[in-house]
Amino acid sequence: MVSRVPRLIQVFNVQCVMCGRAAGQVMNGVFVPNRRVRSPVAGKNGSRCGECSGNLYLEPDDSITPFMATQIAAQRTAAQQQAQQAAGLRAA
Repeated sequence: MVSRVPRLIQVFNVQCVMCGRAAGQVMNGVFVPNRRVRSPVAGKNGSRCGECSGNLYLEPDDSITPFMATQIAAQRTAAQQQAQQAAGLRAA
């Protein structure tokens, strides 16, 4: 019997060289922005940090399975929804 091993998803952290902020992650070739900071700005020679306009670089992170990726995405979505609800309560 052959067991099926889940395919690993490559993950890279997108960091700013100047201010060190995490602009987001590249998961399986798709950029996932960090909602806590300004989104990167498209420039003539590549994207720049949305906070300080510094250069961005990719830093390899641990590869994860598709199941782990869905769990991480669900946790991030729940945290973002909680933050939005808290902000809405403060504004009311």
